[in-house]
Amino acid sequence: MYDLDVKDKKILFYLTQNSRQSLKSLGKKVGISKELASYRIKRMLKNKIIMNFSIIINFERLGYSLMQTHYKFININPKIKQEILDFFIKHNHTMYVSLVEGINDLQSDFYMGRPQQFEKLLDDIRGKFYSYLSFQSSYFFFRGEFYNYSFLIKDMPKKMLINWIWGQKLYCIDELDFKILKELSNNARISTKNIANKLKSTVSTINYRIKKLEQELIIGLYTINIDWSKLGYRFFHLRISLRDYSKKNQIIEHMRKNPNLIRRFKFINLDMDLHFTLLLKNMQELRTIIENLSTTFPNSINDYHFFSAYNVFKYNFMVPEILKNKDPLCRGHTF
Repeated sequence: MYDLDVKDKKILFYLTQNSRQSLKSLGKKVGISKELASYRIKRMLKNKIIMNFSIIINFERLGYSLMQTHYKFININPKIKQEILDFFIKHNHTMYVSLVEGINDLQSDFYMGRPQQFEKLLDDIRGKFYSYLSFQSSYFFFRGEFYNYSFLIKDMPKKMLINWIWGQKLYCIDELDFKILKELSNNARISTKNIANKLKSTVSTINYRIKKLEQELIIGLYTINIDWSKLGYRFFHLRISLRDYSKKNQIIEHMRKNPNLIRRFKFINLDMDLHFTLLLKNMQELRTIIENLSTTFPNSINDYHFFSAYNVFKYNFMVPEILKNKDPLCRGHTF
């Protein structure tokens, strides 16, 4: 585990909110020179604390939805377990793959575009691993709130970075847009000149396309992927079923003040009312949060359960392909 100093933590904090900003701008926020900012970033890349510079794409505006699935391993051995993980990690329709502790063993989030392709994916999973995987639950993404990592900096205010809701207008992209998004998802700090050279385009065209993708909120955020385990943190997912539903918004506002809250999801399902994702150091921190909720909102919570991701293998917001949607509400390029 690495013990980062205050300046390294500030670098991580500001890069999670804009990994494409200049070193000069970053250094000014942290209080160091751009040369020192570059050195510290390279050191964290070498130590694989920063895994890569990437982007968060508003997949719903491109015609996709997201389904979160959970599995239990059955009749498993290390070889089969690795085969299962390899299949999920390599498949281009998986956005997220992790091993979890709690009521399940494996979580995988899927992009859903063309129904027949998703049907084939589920058939492939069952056909290959029916004897080794027990499907436990599936949840359809409905709303997502992404927050800053305020726990990295003492007394940093909590701020919502992204607020996605169901029912956004579709936006059509063409092959050039798709290739630009792919380049930025692989390295958000790549220069427009390098993108133009790779894609045999011009700098002015690439700049225009990127600005358009930003304005249309297709690019939701330039960010970084961090190996939080090297900093002593794990993802904890807390799901709550309410006894007093009128307290829902009060509980949400209470949790939004927690510096370790990084996301709140709402899913289309009936077995829970609230879902919070937190980055915590240990189980005791989660117990403290639950006890605090029970004290602050007595007789309001009917039940809760949680699980923790202890090994994240994939976290990729790049959509698998262009969906050429004929919907008249689809604004953007004409096919």
